[in-house]
Amino acid sequence: MLAIIVCATTGPGCAVAGGLCDAVEVQEIAVPPSPGADAIWGATGRDASGVLWFGVSAKRPGDSARLLRLDPATLVWTEAGSVNDALGATVGQRPGEGQVKLHSRIEPTADGWLAFSSMDEAGEREDGSALPRWGSHLWQVHPDRLAWRHRLAVAEGLVAAGTAGHAIFALGYWNHVLYRLDGRDGGTRHVVVGSVGGHASRNLVVDPAGHAHVPRVWRDAGGALQAELASFDADLREVAVHPLPGYFAGETPEANHGIVALATDGRGGMRFVTHHGQWFDIAPGPDGRPSVRALGPLHPGGSAYAAALVHLPELGRHAAMARRHLPGAGYELLLAETDGPGRSVCPLGFGDRRELLLYGSMTRDDAGWMYFAGRARRREGAGLEPVVVRVRVGR
Repeated sequence: MLAIIVCATTGPGCAVAGGLCDAVEVQEIAVPPSPGADAIWGATGRDASGVLWFGVSAKRPGDSARLLRLDPATLVWTEAGSVNDALGATVGQRPGEGQVKLHSRIEPTADGWLAFSSMDEAGEREDGSALPRWGSHLWQVHPDRLAWRHRLAVAEGLVAAGTAGHAIFALGYWNHVLYRLDGRDGGTRHVVVGSVGGHASRNLVVDPAGHAHVPRVWRDAGGALQAELASFDADLREVAVHPLPGYFAGETPEANHGIVALATDGRGGMRFVTHHGQWFDIAPGPDGRPSVRALGPLHPGGSAYAAALVHLPELGRHAAMARRHLPGAGYELLLAETDGPGRSVCPLGFGDRRELLLYGSMTRDDAGWMYFAGRARRREGAGLEPVVVRVRVGR
């Protein structure tokens, strides 16, 4: 483990409230090396006992994504298996087949198993005209025995997953195909929500009531991109639609990552953030249908990519790992009042880490550390490597 930064208290657009930035600790945790390891693309999670989970993606065709387990108290890692090995042991691995990416969050179902999705990228086209050659798989792993269950194989790239009770939801590209699997009997259904070209939201939101929320994207009669949030019940019936202001800002559909972060709100609802840093509240409505409210820009300086969001109930805030949409912008820990306008913007520096990218949502341990993951240029030798950083406020 390496302590890499003391948070600054001032900086462009910084509004320090109550000295919160003075109380920020940041540490990097070394990730066990493995052949072909490239990044951790937001694939983080926590099981019922408080142990943390990370999905390490590879890059080369035929390589495998793999699971790692981390005890946050001792910082001891455990190898939990590779996707290709699990594929061979369950449904069989076809010649040349690989599952290089584990992009989804890793979330528990009601029986204590953890659910996640893996995917291939070989042969896909970023304009949405071709699916990944080997498609995707939906999995569960037992957090103690490290036994794997294969639950579903689909043609789309399953980029996101979430759970509610025994239900497992997964979002596939292209065209935002929403799958729902019953973890008890394996029953599956799906619905095409709709998207444009190669646009793929990096997350879907599953709320505590069991609704799944997915962006729907289309072009209007004038060719302009439009977006709304479609909400579905456990039977994948569409129960509500809400506008998503600020979803696009002139970029191509492929360049926009849709929902980039989400977290609970402590009241049975959810918060989520889109590509340009607009954040939204999802709350249960009086008729059982979810209500969605636009809250405006998360960052006081305007458009920002907030690739992780964590609820800090003891501070009455949500924390985001954010970076402004400006040339040369660095990472900031953004501490936003959950029910007010207050913001603390804490500039972060990461020493000699070059080409750093950080992602992840909601993952926090019992000691208050938040976990963000991604990749960076290797300190020694060529290439990139997975990175895990943890941050704590006010201890």
